[in-house]
Amino acid sequence: MFDKSVIILVVSREILEGSVVDRNAAFIANRIDDIGYRVRTIQVVDRVESEMVAALSWALEQKPTFILLTGGMGPNWDDNSRGCLAKASGLPLEEDAKALEFIANSYRRLHAKEVIDDPNLTDSRRGMAQLPKGSVCYENTVGTAPAVLLRLGATTVFLLPGVPAEMQRFFTTHVMPVMSAEGPDTVRGERHVDYHGHDESSISRALSDIAKKHPQVSIRTRVQGTEASRTIRIMLVAEHEDAVQLNDMLDTSEQDLRDRLGIELHTRPTDASLLGD
Repeated sequence: MFDKSVIILVVSREILEGSVVDRNAAFIANRIDDIGYRVRTIQVVDRVESEMVAALSWALEQKPTFILLTGGMGPNWDDNSRGCLAKASGLPLEEDAKALEFIANSYRRLHAKEVIDDPNLTDSRRGMAQLPKGSVCYENTVGTAPAVLLRLGATTVFLLPGVPAEMQRFFTTHVMPVMSAEGPDTVRGERHVDYHGHDESSISRALSDIAKKHPQVSIRTRVQGTEASRTIRIMLVAEHEDAVQLNDMLDTSEQDLRDRLGIELHTRPTDASLLGD
């Protein structure tokens, strides 16, 4: 259960200052949860080389299935995600011919649209083609910086631009297919039980007992509504290689929970509630 894990690193001084709200991590986490991955942590890292190298080194030591980093990929002097990954992994930086071609294409496109005056590759622009040895790059059809994939043992690292429109296109087009192909060979299912009460602590013991009785089922809670009309939504989540056994597991845990909470079981979600196949 949940044996495929992901660490998300967001490089942004603006988020740390509170002037920008992170949209990338939420976008990523929402989509990879649906295909069976578990996000172990989301960290926002400053644009400081020592801190970025430390964060990447720590992430690599955890040996997750994927590390997804957004930001620090442009042509500016402090866009150093590629170099920090090289240092953390002990690999040299090399100019990648394919990346250089992609970057040249981007600046020619921007020049044709009259967004920039000069399409030539300056040193700053060429710097985006400096990748850790062994990397694979993907063309940026929205901005300029190519995305980067680097496989390090059992961990695959993706470096993605921080601009949400660029990141989301890369993630949908390139990252999700890779993660889906290498994802868990399991079916994921979910049940919801709504408890119409005001106090989460009043059901804490019941949830603890259900968690112990059904260790393969993950229990999450979310408070909904206003103070005057509050509902506690209890989510039961599980994975299994067999869809029938998964349904049985969730049915049993849901019934036990409803019995403990004194909620009559009116309708049970059908097999359509399964979130994977």
